[in-house]
Amino acid sequence: MRKIGTIYQDFKLLPNRTVFENIAFALEIVGMTSKEINFTVPRVIDLVGLNGKEKNFPKELSGGEQQRVAIARAVVRQPKILIADEPTGNLDPKHAWDVVAVLEKINQHGTTVLMTTHNQDIVKKLKRRVITIDGGRISNDTSVKAGAK
Repeated sequence: MRKIGTIYQDFKLLPNRTVFENIAFALEIVGMTSKEINFTVPRVIDLVGLNGKEKNFPKELSGGEQQRVAIARAVVRQPKILIADEPTGNLDPKHAWDVVAVLEKINQHGTTVLMTTHNQDIVKKLKRRVITIDGGRISNDTSVKAGAK
Protein backbone atom coordinates (compact mmCIF):
# COMPACT_ATOMS: atom_id res chain seq x y z
CA MET A 1 0.00 0.00 0.00
CA ARG A 2 1.21 3.48 -0.87
CA LYS A 3 2.24 5.43 2.21
CA ILE A 4 2.38 8.95 0.72
CA GLY A 5 -0.45 10.95 -0.84
CA THR A 6 0.11 14.14 -2.85
CA ILE A 7 -2.09 17.17 -3.49
CA TYR A 8 -1.12 19.80 -6.04
CA GLN A 9 -2.02 23.49 -6.27
CA ASP A 10 -3.56 22.97 -9.72
CA PHE A 11 -5.64 19.90 -8.71
CA LYS A 12 -4.53 17.54 -11.55
CA LEU A 13 -8.06 16.17 -11.99
CA LEU A 14 -9.09 14.12 -15.01
CA PRO A 15 -11.54 16.43 -16.85
CA ASN A 16 -13.55 13.65 -18.52
CA ARG A 17 -14.20 11.78 -15.27
CA THR A 18 -16.76 12.54 -12.57
CA VAL A 19 -15.92 13.26 -8.95
CA PHE A 20 -16.53 9.59 -8.11
CA GLU A 21 -14.44 8.39 -11.07
CA ASN A 22 -11.53 10.75 -10.28
CA ILE A 23 -11.33 9.38 -6.75
CA ALA A 24 -11.91 5.77 -7.81
CA PHE A 25 -9.08 6.04 -10.34
CA ALA A 26 -6.49 5.90 -7.53
CA LEU A 27 -8.01 2.57 -6.44
CA GLU A 28 -8.46 1.17 -9.94
CA ILE A 29 -4.77 1.53 -10.76
CA VAL A 30 -3.82 -0.64 -7.78
CA GLY A 31 -6.32 -3.34 -8.74
CA MET A 32 -9.10 -2.86 -6.19
CA THR A 33 -12.36 -4.57 -7.06
CA SER A 34 -15.49 -2.64 -8.01
CA LYS A 35 -17.07 -3.78 -4.74
CA GLU A 36 -14.16 -2.35 -2.71
CA ILE A 37 -14.23 0.88 -4.72
CA ASN A 38 -18.00 1.28 -4.30
CA PHE A 39 -17.57 0.79 -0.55
CA THR A 40 -14.57 3.12 -0.10
CA VAL A 41 -15.17 6.10 -2.41
CA PRO A 42 -18.47 7.27 -0.84
CA ARG A 43 -16.82 7.36 2.60
CA VAL A 44 -14.01 9.57 1.30
CA ILE A 45 -16.50 11.80 -0.52
CA ASP A 46 -18.27 12.25 2.82
CA LEU A 47 -14.96 12.98 4.59
CA VAL A 48 -14.19 15.88 2.25
CA GLY A 49 -17.77 17.18 2.23
CA LEU A 50 -18.73 16.51 -1.39
CA ASN A 51 -21.92 14.50 -0.90
CA GLY A 52 -24.25 15.11 -3.82
CA LYS A 53 -21.40 15.99 -6.19
CA GLU A 54 -20.42 12.41 -7.11
CA LYS A 55 -21.66 12.68 -10.71
CA ASN A 56 -20.32 16.18 -11.38
CA PHE A 57 -17.36 16.76 -13.68
CA PRO A 58 -14.47 19.00 -12.56
CA LYS A 59 -15.60 21.92 -14.77
CA GLU A 60 -18.93 21.92 -12.86
CA LEU A 61 -17.20 22.45 -9.49
CA SER A 62 -15.79 25.50 -7.73
CA GLY A 63 -12.04 25.68 -7.20
CA GLY A 64 -12.47 24.65 -3.56
CA GLU A 65 -14.58 21.66 -4.56
CA GLN A 66 -12.02 20.64 -7.17
CA GLN A 67 -9.30 20.80 -4.52
CA ARG A 68 -11.40 18.64 -2.20
CA VAL A 69 -11.70 16.04 -5.00
CA ALA A 70 -7.91 16.13 -5.30
CA ILE A 71 -7.63 15.67 -1.53
CA ALA A 72 -10.06 12.75 -1.60
CA ARG A 73 -8.07 11.09 -4.38
CA ALA A 74 -4.87 11.57 -2.38
CA VAL A 75 -6.26 10.06 0.84
CA VAL A 76 -8.50 7.29 -0.56
CA ARG A 77 -5.64 4.79 -0.12
CA GLN A 78 -5.10 5.90 3.49
CA PRO A 79 -1.54 7.25 3.26
CA LYS A 80 0.54 7.76 6.39
CA ILE A 81 1.79 11.11 5.03
CA LEU A 82 -0.07 13.63 2.90
CA ILE A 83 2.02 16.23 1.06
CA ALA A 84 -0.02 19.28 0.10
CA ASP A 85 1.83 21.64 -2.26
CA GLU A 86 0.18 25.07 -1.92
CA PRO A 87 -3.31 23.52 -1.68
CA THR A 88 -4.92 26.92 -1.09
CA GLY A 89 -2.83 28.92 -3.56
CA ASN A 90 -5.46 29.22 -6.31
CA LEU A 91 -8.47 29.62 -4.02
CA ASP A 92 -10.41 32.55 -2.60
CA PRO A 93 -10.22 32.93 1.21
CA LYS A 94 -13.49 31.08 1.96
CA HIS A 95 -12.56 28.04 -0.13
CA ALA A 96 -9.00 28.15 1.19
CA TRP A 97 -10.27 27.85 4.77
CA ASP A 98 -12.63 25.03 3.72
CA VAL A 99 -9.62 23.12 2.35
CA VAL A 100 -7.60 23.81 5.52
CA ALA A 101 -10.51 22.43 7.60
CA VAL A 102 -10.54 19.23 5.52
CA LEU A 103 -6.76 18.85 5.94
CA GLU A 104 -7.13 19.33 9.71
CA LYS A 105 -9.81 16.62 9.80
CA ILE A 106 -7.53 14.25 7.89
CA ASN A 107 -4.72 15.02 10.33
CA GLN A 108 -7.03 14.30 13.28
CA HIS A 109 -7.71 10.87 11.73
CA GLY A 110 -3.98 10.07 12.05
CA THR A 111 -2.43 11.13 8.74
CA THR A 112 0.60 13.41 8.94
CA VAL A 113 -0.05 16.45 6.74
CA LEU A 114 2.90 18.35 5.32
CA MET A 115 1.65 21.57 3.74
CA THR A 116 3.60 24.24 1.89
CA THR A 117 2.05 27.70 1.90
CA HIS A 118 2.90 31.37 1.58
CA ASN A 119 -0.31 32.31 3.43
CA GLN A 120 0.76 33.68 6.82
CA ASP A 121 -2.85 33.77 8.10
CA ILE A 122 -3.09 30.00 7.69
CA VAL A 123 0.28 29.48 9.36
CA LYS A 124 -0.72 31.64 12.35
CA LYS A 125 -4.17 30.08 12.78
CA LEU A 126 -3.03 26.47 12.61
CA LYS A 127 -0.45 26.89 15.39
CA ARG A 128 1.61 23.92 14.25
CA ARG A 129 5.26 23.30 13.55
CA VAL A 130 6.47 25.78 10.96
CA ILE A 131 9.67 25.40 8.99
CA THR A 132 10.64 28.49 7.03
CA ILE A 133 12.80 27.99 3.95
CA ASP A 134 14.70 30.92 2.46
CA GLY A 135 16.94 30.50 -0.56
CA GLY A 136 16.63 26.71 -0.36
CA ARG A 137 17.83 26.55 3.24
CA ILE A 138 15.95 26.26 6.54
CA SER A 139 15.99 29.69 8.13
CA ASN A 140 13.60 28.95 11.00
CA ASP A 141 12.02 25.91 12.66
CA THR A 142 9.34 26.71 15.21
CA SER A 143 7.05 24.37 17.09
CA VAL A 144 3.88 25.80 18.58
CA LYS A 145 1.57 23.70 20.73
CA ALA A 146 -1.85 23.25 19.08
CA GLY A 147 -3.64 24.80 22.06
CA ALA A 148 -1.30 27.81 22.42
CA LYS A 149 -2.56 31.36 21.90
